[in-house]
Amino acid sequence: MKLKLWQLSYVIGIAIVAPLLLLESLSLHILPEAIVPYLELIGGIMIIAGACEAFVLSVEGIAHNMHLTDYVSGIYASIASTIPELSVLTFLILSGQYEMAWILALATIFTNSLVFALYTLVLPKDEYGNYQLPDAIQHVGSDLLSMGSVISLSVGLSMMLVHLFPMSSTNILIPQFLDSGELLLFGVCLVVVFIAYLYRITKYYGHCDSSSQDPHIACEIEHEQLPKSTVGVYLVIASIGALLGGEALSSFAHFAIDEIGLPIIHAALLLVIFGGTPEYIIVASSHRKKELEIALSNAFGGIVQVFFVIFGFTMIASGIIGFFDPLHLGLEILPIELYSVVLLLFAFPTMFILRVMITDDAKINALESVAMIAVFVMMLYILLVYGGI
Repeated sequence: MKLKLWQLSYVIGIAIVAPLLLLESLSLHILPEAIVPYLELIGGIMIIAGACEAFVLSVEGIAHNMHLTDYVSGIYASIASTIPELSVLTFLILSGQYEMAWILALATIFTNSLVFALYTLVLPKDEYGNYQLPDAIQHVGSDLLSMGSVISLSVGLSMMLVHLFPMSSTNILIPQFLDSGELLLFGVCLVVVFIAYLYRITKYYGHCDSSSQDPHIACEIEHEQLPKSTVGVYLVIASIGALLGGEALSSFAHFAIDEIGLPIIHAALLLVIFGGTPEYIIVASSHRKKELEIALSNAFGGIVQVFFVIFGFTMIASGIIGFFDPLHLGLEILPIELYSVVLLLFAFPTMFILRVMITDDAKINALESVAMIAVFVMMLYILLVYGGI
């Protein structure tokens, strides 16, 4: 049987990472220590690439059996593709790298926003140079962007005031850390908002309507049907890959910061680019197969889901694990420093400009795509240049 590309990537990644984990558990140092982290990076990326595709295929199979539209099934597939990234964050948090997890979650927003802007540039346009966005993005996705931008701005400004004015009045000292309770509160709020978004978009835009003139709503697009047993196998394969790949990439993150001496933002952006590559491949693959709505929902979901799901999960997990961490005891978990504040504040213009471009006429054109690309490139430049100081 000839293996598909994602299956081959998964098998090779397992063949690289599994022996390394076994040797580490047995405290055997057969390979030169200098090359082990790079092998973990390569193997972790290859496993996550296969795991992402397995998650997407399994979710698409479930969505097809439930008669969901392409766009909404693409949203659920996009959520599934974030599971390997959540695994990376979990291992970072378990090792006490709370700030690294915070930065990694937020840095993903900027790279995914750039990918979305680049993808809108290549979407097929009408005679007026516009691409009509799906109603789900116009009516529901834009609301999520509004909420995300307001949340990031308000919380970011509050953290900035604490960072700039660490003053004490009478007997009250303004803390310069986020504690377990605060992280749990913020994280739960974000996840609850996203659950409400999923409910609304699934109920009103998710189910096929055979009477619709739109082939995407009528579900006239043919997909490969997967038996339930195959879907189950894909879910198991993807879950195992998420755990192994997440552990491998988190080990490389420790190496990049502790041994190479990379600034924490540089290390986070490096992991974001490598770890997010499989998702970008999924967008390109869906576009090549002319499944534009699936590609677009994955590209757009890579922004809102990062903020509400990945960032929300990061805060919840940090709050829970930090509560039992003997080094923190739920009190001083995340330091309010320049990195954490700037990244959260930068999420505001990222989501705000997306909302403006989407809601003005529910269409996207080359001018808007180029404007978004310019904004995102400038913000990434600032993070890369000044993040290393």
